[in-house]
Amino acid sequence: MDRKLRLTIILGTVSALAIGQAHAQVGEPILLDTIVIYGDRTTTVAEDSNSSVAIADARQLERPTTQTVTDAFRNMANVSTGDWTDTGFVLRGVNSEGLTPGGLGAPLASFYVDGVQQTVQGTRRGVRGTFDTEQLEVYRGPQSTLSGRAALAGAVYLRTKDPEFARSGAAQVTYGSDNHKQIGLAFGDAIGDRLAYRVRGEWSEKDSDLNYPSYRAFDSYDDYVTDDYWTLGGKLLWLPTQDNNTQVIVSYSRSFDGQTQNDIAGPYWSTGAPSYDARRGDIWGDILPDYYRGFGLTTLPVFQEVREGYVNNFGIELTHDFSDVLRLTAQTGWTESTITRNSINFGMKNESLTTEGAFTDKLYSQEIRLNYDDGALRWVAGGYAARETQDAFRNQTLLSFAQTENEAKLTNYALFGEAEYRFASGLRVIAGGRLDKFEQEQSGVVYDNGALVSDISNDFSDTVFIPKIGVGYDFGANQSVTLIYQEGYRPGGAGIRASDGSEYEYDAERTGNIELAWRGRFMDDRLRVGANIFHQSWDDQQVELRQDPNSSASAIIANAGESKSYGAEVELAYAATDMLDITASLGLLQTEFKDFRVGNDDFTGLDFPGAPSRNLALGFAWGGDTGWFANGNLRMQSSSLSRLETGVPQPVELSGFGTVDLAAGYGWDNAKLTAYATNLFDKEYYTYEYGPGAFASVGDRREIGMRLETRF
Repeated sequence: MDRKLRLTIILGTVSALAIGQAHAQVGEPILLDTIVIYGDRTTTVAEDSNSSVAIADARQLERPTTQTVTDAFRNMANVSTGDWTDTGFVLRGVNSEGLTPGGLGAPLASFYVDGVQQTVQGTRRGVRGTFDTEQLEVYRGPQSTLSGRAALAGAVYLRTKDPEFARSGAAQVTYGSDNHKQIGLAFGDAIGDRLAYRVRGEWSEKDSDLNYPSYRAFDSYDDYVTDDYWTLGGKLLWLPTQDNNTQVIVSYSRSFDGQTQNDIAGPYWSTGAPSYDARRGDIWGDILPDYYRGFGLTTLPVFQEVREGYVNNFGIELTHDFSDVLRLTAQTGWTESTITRNSINFGMKNESLTTEGAFTDKLYSQEIRLNYDDGALRWVAGGYAARETQDAFRNQTLLSFAQTENEAKLTNYALFGEAEYRFASGLRVIAGGRLDKFEQEQSGVVYDNGALVSDISNDFSDTVFIPKIGVGYDFGANQSVTLIYQEGYRPGGAGIRASDGSEYEYDAERTGNIELAWRGRFMDDRLRVGANIFHQSWDDQQVELRQDPNSSASAIIANAGESKSYGAEVELAYAATDMLDITASLGLLQTEFKDFRVGNDDFTGLDFPGAPSRNLALGFAWGGDTGWFANGNLRMQSSSLSRLETGVPQPVELSGFGTVDLAAGYGWDNAKLTAYATNLFDKEYYTYEYGPGAFASVGDRREIGMRLETRF
């Protein structure tokens, strides 16, 4: 009989959590399918990639313990979520937005949905669920010669299921703790022999497990305490020629995301604050700092925002094979994200202390590339262009009426390429580069009670070349090593401090990354092991600092003179029996600011915030396509420093923690019933803390539930 085999593939610097077909008949070897990847511009086959990439495939993404994109990170070495709701993901101890949450300009790592590059706000509050997705790829380290936008820290690619020329569909229903309800529906079919389509929809809603007693009277209370999202999307596949050498995929999706906050008050937030055990999240309600009580105020809901957003994605992916060795790819993307940020009491009668605001970002991108691969020589050459506009406003009524408006336009043009030549002896040489031109224009105004306080505009442009060079060697039938050096770059620029309208400047940040990778296959391909060792040096690393930790409007971007990060990733997969597969990953990381002084604050010698020195993941999957099955994973993470803030020379050290996810159930030919638990032992841990003991961001608590699903 046939079955699906869970494995981790590490090829070159590739680590992949993937599924392959396996023959499990007695006496026959297990044969693994080729894994197709989408994010590496040099190849479409995982075993030919020189990138460090972790891959979660469809079988993992459909588990109830992996309900969102960030849930999949728990199985990956040196990959994690950000420290609070409105932030990016973390690769090798560096946030995808850099150490500049939401900062203007290019993020350090990009997020792509069906090839469409997302904005910063779209990454935070865009496509979140994993229903009917084909694959998630997480690329660690610089990817500047292999992607549209230069990616200093890495990139994440989410691929939903493509249409097929056969009728198919899927449905699932989930119910869990905190009144968690989720529904997913998908259907696809052919329209003649040249067209096929697939449509999908997912909706999820869950109550917050934090307490907000002083917010109950506000009209937006239900929105604030409900974590909900939905996505509607579709794809159209067109084969315009009879030889099928040309393929066009048109995709569209519209998403809504209303994530809840995860901040709780501590005993030292104010004289009346409870302990963390009270799990009070109404920090600006009854729990009010003494500073504001001095003005006779008892509540400040104006500081508590309800953030909700819509994201539209439209993409056209065209591929044409000129021959068996030469392919043309053109990827067109357009995305628009609109995130509102109104205070919880906004719009209510007799509420005079309110905030109204929004972020609106639009991004158009175009990438064209040629790929060549004849076995000995393979190369990619491409061009990229993107135009992004960002608009934001905030109106706040407190002791006065303050208005801020910001606009920005970012333009990026690039030529990129990479070539690899394989000698008969097994030696490989690799060389590549990127020529990048970046332009930025921005303006901002600040009003106080109708009087113009600040009116500033500035522009910035830069053109750089980013090199890459490497060498590899294949020895024996199943062993290889690769050594690569490549640089990373993020442009500098100028910013406007929203709190007072003042202008500041910051320099570009640059990195040099050297990485050694080893891969090996043993025991008739039942055991695959891989290891990556890297060292990355940083010059002028951009870091956001806040004068007031409670206000993003007080933030500026500063440059750390020198910093470094180095570490290792070891990942393996073992098909222990025809029914049991085991996976493991270990991430080791060391980071340090070697020279970082800003005003009276000296952060020299500190680790990067949110960069644990160790993380370990162990997983198993037992069972086949039908009958009883079980799967689970353990994630352990060491301690790390909280966010850097002015006036806090030594950030709080967050304790390490471990979580366990477990699922078990029974499968029929076309249906499956699963019971699951995430964070089974209800471990409480913090991802951020200001203080100590003032307030913190808390991680996800335990969820227990059931899922029923069917496929046809």
